Amino acid sequence: MQVSVAKNTATNYLVILIRTFQGLLVTRWLIGYLGDSGYGLWTLLWTFFGYALLMDFGVGIAGQKYTSHELFKRDIRHYNSIISMIFTFHSLMTLLILLGIFIASFFLEKLFNVHDPEQLAYCRKCFLVFSIGTALIFPLCLFSELMVGLHKIYIKNYIDAASRLCELIGFLIILKLGGGLYGIVWFVVVLMTVERCFTGFCVSKYIPGFRLRFHLFDREVFHEVFGFSSGTYFVSMARLLRTQTRNPIISKYCGLGSVGVLQISSRLADLCNQAISQYNANVRPVTAQLFHRGRFRMLRCFIVKSMQWNMFMCCFFIIPAIFLRDEAIFALFKKDVTPLIHTLSLLSLISVGVWITIAQIPSSVMLMCEKHHLHAWTSMAEALVVVSLNILFLRGGTSIVCIEIISMASALFMFVVVRYPVMEKIIHGQMLHDLFIIFVPSLIATVPAVLVLLLCKKVLLGHVHEFLLCAVCGSAYAVVYGLTSWRFLIGRTKKDLWKRRVMICVRKYLK
Repeated sequence: MQVSVAKNTATNYLVILIRTFQGLLVTRWLIGYLGDSGYGLWTLLWTFFGYALLMDFGVGIAGQKYTSHELFKRDIRHYNSIISMIFTFHSLMTLLILLGIFIASFFLEKLFNVHDPEQLAYCRKCFLVFSIGTALIFPLCLFSELMVGLHKIYIKNYIDAASRLCELIGFLIILKLGGGLYGIVWFVVVLMTVERCFTGFCVSKYIPGFRLRFHLFDREVFHEVFGFSSGTYFVSMARLLRTQTRNPIISKYCGLGSVGVLQISSRLADLCNQAISQYNANVRPVTAQLFHRGRFRMLRCFIVKSMQWNMFMCCFFIIPAIFLRDEAIFALFKKDVTPLIHTLSLLSLISVGVWITIAQIPSSVMLMCEKHHLHAWTSMAEALVVVSLNILFLRGGTSIVCIEIISMASALFMFVVVRYPVMEKIIHGQMLHDLFIIFVPSLIATVPAVLVLLLCKKVLLGHVHEFLLCAVCGSAYAVVYGLTSWRFLIGRTKKDLWKRRVMICVRKYLK
């Protein structure tokens, strides 16, 4: 298991490097060729794709769970029946998605806040191609969940990396030839189709006897799958309501330009999130497997170490990003940092750090350890409150800064009241002790690193290019933080183990 987790995590970070490089270039190209409004429309298209995921009803995660339990090794026919039912259900939901697309196409003027007939026609054309294309490949998203359940995340990563590189090349060619957003939409739909089909081919190779067909609902299988999925669906719907309603609400009350400003402001936080959370892809399948086998001591150790890792990585990436955010945004996107972007970028970074350190792993534990119904109802209540407050404040003329403040406050409240106490009960942990070892050592290790960063920034600011300033200050922070982390985060036993391993490698090399 350790080898699988390490390999999955390592390839996750390899993919994130490719995604970061690709994302930075694509963002700059889209803003440069299409402007803030075009980039805002592109963001909204992906928001509507997120709405389509509501029609998953949580059954995709059920496929991941049964695959993690290795049901296909014990009863391949029953496993095929479960996965075929999930695939059939997704196919039926595609018809509902297409109906929703047809209805939404009559309200695009209000949704996009666009009144020019020519611009509205272009927006409608892009919306229809992207939405219909992604709806038709919606059932194929199941294959990615099965790869995660197989602990073969690294295979999925290889496919994703190849797709991102093809996407980068395609975007450049299309924009240079003047294809605009319409050409990009067609290209993305075709590329996503090829990617998911190849993932399905890999699944069939790793599960001997895997067969997928349209399967009419069997009562026993239906109760087995949807007993779990009914809870996970509401969790997924709550998450999507929180994240995917932000852009349409802002577009409705503030216009497409404000959507673009929010995306630019949160882009640095998104990069940090991608850099930090790659390990977390292992949490769900490993948690499900350990809980299913009744290994609670090992589960507690795994969960606490996972949260320690998240806290360490947040301090490594988010804290220097907070102090260097203005220079980083200008260096990466060639965008002047207005006071609004300055404030929004700070709140976005803090919000991402709060979510990763206190919400992600407890949510996964509750989902995979028979607390999915409690997690579902509390998450849905949280999402409804957040969306209602967003509408209330923006409709009243409040700045879009309130979006991030409400998100952080809700995450903190849910952690204290629900997520952390329930997680500690599941893993038989010690609440105060676990809190201390998860958060305090990493925060202590950041103090000298922050002082060094601020000193470097004071010396270099105004004398070197913003990119070089970020590189030098960030490197200085990383070195000092690494040294202090060795002192405060690594126990003596593990230090001795690593020293012995290093000496063994040195001796082998010398021989």
